[in-house]
Amino acid sequence: MQEPKNKHADKQTETSSKERILQCALQEFLKNGWRKSNIRDIARLAGVTTGSGYFHFKNKAAVFDLLVKDVYDALLHNHRTMYETFFSMEQDREKMRRFRFEGRKKTVDFIYQNYQAVKLLVCCSEGTHYADFFTLMMEDTYKADLRSLASVNECGGFLQEDIDMRLYSAIDKSFWNCLFETVRLDIPYEQALKYVAMLDDFYETGWHKILL
Repeated sequence: MQEPKNKHADKQTETSSKERILQCALQEFLKNGWRKSNIRDIARLAGVTTGSGYFHFKNKAAVFDLLVKDVYDALLHNHRTMYETFFSMEQDREKMRRFRFEGRKKTVDFIYQNYQAVKLLVCCSEGTHYADFFTLMMEDTYKADLRSLASVNECGGFLQEDIDMRLYSAIDKSFWNCLFETVRLDIPYEQALKYVAMLDDFYETGWHKILL
């Protein structure tokens, strides 16, 4: 007599297989990048058939999507919200200075709380539509810089008129590029915090020199 099928056990096996595929895909993407990875190799590493890999995921893009989408969306949202909050503050130079530092530190905290997904975005996303995350972040940075720099004269500062505004903004963009270098180099969290504090001092001093 045939034993009754254990649907609960089958469901657990499916879940376990999907989780193994995700974990192996993460390691494969981190090792080879999205372009050079494929479902066949990921399935082999997960100990399942290629067919099982495609049963759970339509393609490798779908796997990558599940690994990074929420973090990608949150990075962009947090970055945009930081600027919106900044421009809603009262014009108190010291409070605004502290807010900028705290915003940068919060970005570091978020990065290290979601390190593997951010690592995928920073180092392994070429060929996916997620590869634009830094470009999109810097578009928001440029808009914020235009808004800030346009009001410099009103606050008693000075901008050299023969310097293209995009070059001023490039200074700000370089800060964020330096910040994400902690991910490219796999810098430990505590060192990254010290580094962002050093960057903050360096850039704030430079802006003070340029604008005042």
